[in-house]
Amino acid sequence: MLHTIVRWIRKVYPGVVFGGYLIAFILAFTMVFMLPIGALGMVFLAVMALIPVVAILAVVKAVERPLAIRKLRRGTCPACDATAIVVKDSRGGSGGEGYACGACGALFSARGEDIDVEPDTQPTAN
Repeated sequence: MLHTIVRWIRKVYPGVVFGGYLIAFILAFTMVFMLPIGALGMVFLAVMALIPVVAILAVVKAVERPLAIRKLRRGTCPACDATAIVVKDSRGGSGGEGYACGACGALFSARGEDIDVEPDTQPTAN
């Protein structure tokens, strides 16, 4: 349950941060005409806010990794909670390089991080 919450926070965090910066931009843009020094202050505040934003994301990832590894070692998929985890190596056989879910197809590294798989770009024969 805790891993599901932390995973959800990690997934929505970039969108929330982008929304916050978008609102700050709109506010700073309107301040340019009313109080120019306020707009300048918002720019500096937004730049300085990048440090805690990145630090919070690093903390969320650091909390999620051990929870994901615990689920993977139990054989449970961190993405869909199905008991269909297969241990894979980089060549596709059995080993300790990563994990794959047989139910949803999600891939995970040995450190518990999600692995994004790019779709095949090769055209299919008709």
